[in-house]
Amino acid sequence: MNKTLKTHALKVLFGLLLVMGFSACVENNAEDASPRLKVDKININVIQTGTLSTGVSASFKIVANLGYEITSDVAWITPNKPAGKGAVSVTLAIAVNETGDTRVGHLTVKSHGLTETVTVTQTMDPDTDDGESIGYVYLEEDFSFCEQFGGQDQMTYPDQGSTQAVRSHKEAVKYFEDHGYEEFNYDGSCMYMAKHYLKMGKKNQQNGLTIQLQNIKPGKSTNITLTFDAAPIVSVDGTGDGITLRGIDDTSVTVEKLEGPGSINDATSTASGILSLSSVTSWNQWASQTVTLYGVTAKTKIVIRSTQQGMTDYHRWYLDNVKMVKAPRGN
Repeated sequence: MNKTLKTHALKVLFGLLLVMGFSACVENNAEDASPRLKVDKININVIQTGTLSTGVSASFKIVANLGYEITSDVAWITPNKPAGKGAVSVTLAIAVNETGDTRVGHLTVKSHGLTETVTVTQTMDPDTDDGESIGYVYLEEDFSFCEQFGGQDQMTYPDQGSTQAVRSHKEAVKYFEDHGYEEFNYDGSCMYMAKHYLKMGKKNQQNGLTIQLQNIKPGKSTNITLTFDAAPIVSVDGTGDGITLRGIDDTSVTVEKLEGPGSINDATSTASGILSLSSVTSWNQWASQTVTLYGVTAKTKIVIRSTQQGMTDYHRWYLDNVKMVKAPRGN
């Protein structure tokens, strides 16, 4: 080996030894780090059955870098992970309340001198589930009512441009009212009927379909699987068999709870987050979406809207095949 190569090899070896030594120090120091403890909930309320009103078991999250232990001051609360380390989700098994009154228990979470307390309140409130079987249909809307108003099928034939504003036809307005539908951005005046689906938005205006969940029994609650098809607007050049793709609107959608009880996709969130439509790469394509609604009632109002609500430029889209069915209860 010549002198230059030998010197280079020694430098590389020395560098590797430094890196390995530094890594070892980092690992050792991690064990000596200051303890951190955090819980994401300090108050949890459950009903008489021992679950949330949605039928889901109560849970909370712990972050404890050096480990934790949980103790309960009552026998009727049992955490599934009484000890652990790192970021952990803890689910609670809570016995049925047969005392005839509200009761309160406390979970103490300890980690190297740090303490957090989670208070669990269990009422005598009964289970309000509507009792319908899994798959029971609350809503099934294919927007076939739109066809009578003369809008064209732009999904199949993107060179066609004729749609009809919902508010321009009193029969369509009445259909919306009877089914608990509203335009989310009414002032934007940008909800249209294509042949058998809705078209949302125009330049600098976005929209969504608001739905009152009026088909749930009064005084009852339920979990719902919401499915629908959506697609961004596709722009083309040419006509007939000679059309070519010019562009696709940058649009995604979001499901949000606007009013009333319930949550979206988990026990606390009021919005689904971004539902991508990026799988659509040409005309005559739909992106199917699924969202779960927990603990909703006839007083709950949701919206299926563009995520770009309030932004400028073109973020138009189509909506079809909205369906709501009974979802399973529990975790």
